[in-house]
This record gives sequence, structure tokens and C-alpha cells, in this order.
Amino acid sequence: MFRHLLLIILLCLATSASAGAPSSSINLSVEAPAADLSAIVNQSLPKDLYKGQGGLGTAVTVQRTGPVVITASDNFIYLTLPVQLVFSYGFYESYPLRAGLRFKARINVTPDWQLKTELYYTGLSDNLADTLKLGPLSLKPKSMVEGITQPVQRLLAPIIDNKVNDAVQLRAKVAPLWQNAFNPSMVSKEFSTWLKLTPEKIVMSPLLATNNQIRLSIGVITGAAITVGPKPAAAPARPLPPVQQVSAFDKHFNIQLATDIFFEDLVTALNPVLLDKTFGEDKKITIKKFSMKGEEGRLMVNLTSTGDFDGELTVLAKPVYSPQTNRLTFEEVDFDTKNAGWLISTGSWLFSSKIRSTIKEKLDSAVVEQLEKARVKASASLSTMQLAERVRLTGTVKALSLGEAAVLNDRLSVQVVAQGEAGVILK
Repeated sequence: MFRHLLLIILLCLATSASAGAPSSSINLSVEAPAADLSAIVNQSLPKDLYKGQGGLGTAVTVQRTGPVVITASDNFIYLTLPVQLVFSYGFYESYPLRAGLRFKARINVTPDWQLKTELYYTGLSDNLADTLKLGPLSLKPKSMVEGITQPVQRLLAPIIDNKVNDAVQLRAKVAPLWQNAFNPSMVSKEFSTWLKLTPEKIVMSPLLATNNQIRLSIGVITGAAITVGPKPAAAPARPLPPVQQVSAFDKHFNIQLATDIFFEDLVTALNPVLLDKTFGEDKKITIKKFSMKGEEGRLMVNLTSTGDFDGELTVLAKPVYSPQTNRLTFEEVDFDTKNAGWLISTGSWLFSSKIRSTIKEKLDSAVVEQLEKARVKASASLSTMQLAERVRLTGTVKALSLGEAAVLNDRLSVQVVAQGEAGVILK
């Protein structure tokens, strides 16, 4: 229906989050079946369409005899208008001649958000007589009708313009969405997360008319980010800008957000592979306790061991982001030789143990697991989100594209861009 809008938001990655999320497009699709347009036009189309000169000294009256039939295909709207024509000459008058006037129309949107019709006459239906005797005159109705199509066309075009604009009210529907977009929307009350948009402009691709459906695709170009904490300040709202016509626009939608991976979750993941596990061959140690913290941009894994060495050991690891693989892994995994002395100096038997590789492998897999949990949490938050009155978002986050990770005291803070699909329905 012309009175219903479907707002489709696609969350999809174009570049890595380390460079910042690129601008996104909120795709607003206005759809209507051709039958709805027929009903709108028929409500206002008069019965008397033309009365005037018919050629060769005749007068002609053109009246509508039924509803106009409208179809949509090949990006045009086709109209067939059933009419009857009565020619008169002096005291002579013809019987009513029935025919169908055929037109096609292309509808565009002007920069000021009005729908503008370009209407063209394409010919007659086939049921008009070839010749007509009217008193002393022998008329050819088909060729004479050509002269009356222009006034009928001038009558029909503004009716289509006015009624389609009255029904769609494109500006009235888009303007509130544009204004509301500047105000941050809560994604999750539990985690105090907010979606903040910074709208930049509006673009529109050409009208599509296929399979008796008429579609307009409008893109609100905007930046997007999800923040955690207090509600961020709204960007200053700007008036609805003129629409810009483009041949096509990118319908991707990018959301940048920060994801925290807490060390306590990594400790839980490492428990099965470290706690009470024995490492070494000739000499052995058993890990009885361990903890984690961040220091100077590196992760510090503090181990308490028994066996051939009783005491504290520290393993250092640095998170490294690879844009080629879109992965965050721990590299430079090694013992802290600065504070451990001769025990783990070069050539120490501990260097040949599997402690370092075990910690690295499990940390790498734990990051993947924690990011998957973040993706599921983001999907849950976005699955039912009230943006405004009668405007609801539903969607899923299919993947996360990573950026650089900052090592804090108790967590890794990773910049990501959410990749997935979501839909906002306006009722």
C-alpha cells in the first residue's frame, strides 16, 4: 500500500573498524501495487474529459465510460482510459464510438519531495471504427482522435500528480524519520547501549515499475555507532535536505562499536588447559593457580607452579590484529625474563615446554569464543528495538569485523564493525 513504508536496514562491512565505520545507507522503500494507483486516480477523474473541435469542421465530446486501468512494467506506468466519442456536424450527430485511450507515464521525485508525472500518449485500442458517415462528411475517427489526445493528456497528468502526492505524502513520511535519526536510540537497557546516527544527506534511485508494483528506493546516508554508558548527546537536527537523484546507491549499513573481553572470562577459558596441568619432560612443573592483568599494552598471565620449580612465573602476550585475516591473535608469547632471573633465561628447559604454545592457542580460541558471544548479545539487543512510536527494529548480527585491541587493566577493548542484517518496520 502507498500508505505503508518498509524501512530496511542492512548492517554490512565495507572496511575494517580500525579506519572507522564508513557511511551507511538506511534504505527506505516505498511500494504500491498498480491497482492502488488505479483506485486513487479513478476517484478524481471526471466523466467529461473534452468538448471542442474534432477536425473537418466537426465538434466532438469525449466522456469516460469506466475506470482507468493501470499496469506497471518496464519502469513505466501504463494507463488505458475507456471513453466514448460523439462527433457532431451541424444538425448531424454520430452514435457513441467506444475506444480506449492509451498512455504511459514515468514518475520522478523532484528535489522538493514532490512526485512529478511525465505522461505520453501511445495510441488507441483496436475497437474503433475505421470510417464514419456523418451527414455529407466521411470521417476517419482513428486519425481524428489523435487531435483530441493532447487536451485529455493535459487533464489527466495533474490529476495523477496531485492524487499520488496526496496519497503518498512522501515529505510528511520521510521528514519525521530524518528528524528522529539525530536522537540516539537505546539498543539495550540492560547494558546501557545506544545507537547514534549522524545523518548527512538523502539520495534516491529511479522509480522501478515491474510486475504491477511501483517502488521508490530512498537512502539516508549516515554515520552510525553503538556506545555503552550514558545516553550520548544528540547531533544538532538539520532540516530535511533536498533529495539527490542517483542511478544507484550503496544499501550497506555499518555500525561501529567497542567490544570488551574481560580477563576473568579468559581465565575461565584457560582453566581446563592450565589449572592442575603438568608441563615438561625431564623436569616438570604443575600449575596450581594463575591470574591475568594488563600492563604496558601486553597481557600478563601470572602462574603459580609446583614441582621442579615452586614459585611465581609470568607469561607475556601481545594482542595483534591482522587486517588480512580479520583475526585478533596473541603474539610474542614468552616468559618475563626481566623479573624471573636465571630460571627462564635463554636455553632454560621451560622454553622447550608447551606452556607458551598452550596459552597462545587457548587465548586465540577464547577470543573467538568471546567475540561470538558478543555477536549473539548484539543480535539479541538488536532483535527487538523500539526506535520511535510505531517504528520497531528487528535484526541479526552475522559477523564482527575487528580492529586494533587496547589492553586495559582488566579487559581487552576491541573496536569492531557489526556485519549482518536488520529491518525496521514503520506501521
